[in-house]
Amino acid sequence: MRILPISDGDRSLPTLVCLPGAMCSPAVFAEAARLSGLRALALAWLEDDGPFSLEAIAGRALQCVADEPRIVLVGHSLGTPLAVLAALQDMQRDGPRVCGLVLSNSGANTRGHGDADAIVRRIETDWGVEFWEAFLARCFLRLPEEPLLMEVRNYPSRVRKEAVAAAIRSQMETDLTPLLGRLGGLPAAIVHGKSDVARTLAHAQELAAGMPHATLHVLDTGHTSCAEDPAAFAAIMRGIAERSARKD
Repeated sequence: MRILPISDGDRSLPTLVCLPGAMCSPAVFAEAARLSGLRALALAWLEDDGPFSLEAIAGRALQCVADEPRIVLVGHSLGTPLAVLAALQDMQRDGPRVCGLVLSNSGANTRGHGDADAIVRRIETDWGVEFWEAFLARCFLRLPEEPLLMEVRNYPSRVRKEAVAAAIRSQMETDLTPLLGRLGGLPAAIVHGKSDVARTLAHAQELAAGMPHATLHVLDTGHTSCAEDPAAFAAIMRGIAERSARKD
């Protein structure tokens, strides 16, 4: 799995490990990570050879950062269930390393996420620039400036449609609701964009309600809060890292 070092910050606090959504460049986290002042890595999980079940991807993500002693997992969109599943897998290991979660623009399942089936069909039949542009417009209330705009616009051309479709199908089959309580005392922040056209506030509230130590944050963004309001997102990530350090 390709690892992108996106911030070389405070090493006394846990390292951020960032998991982007499907078809989304890991670079969407870069500015928020820099502003957080924390060390951060982003994982290009969609560029792997597979398999692309969420459980398998989560396991590979943990393995590729095995040298990091303490990590906060940061998930965006489909990266959110990946982060939750990775945290749950980590809890089963000797000496767990995940000490916090930031989960954004997603939910515990795809109920009420009405366009998931349609997106998979379009991936399979309409893969190309027209679909990628429509997907980009859906992901942002306000498009990012260059060079990030070019990066997110071109990123889908670097991944395989079969991988994208398989990951989204796996997400459609996954319901985290009965699993969230197992996260116990793990500090967590749930982030929602109030103009997110892909996910509703109810999705974010359901995630937060299922996690004992989660806080809910609603930002003035669309579906990619980390890139649309990097300063606010940075403060949230920093807060979770500091909470997890105090908990230690």
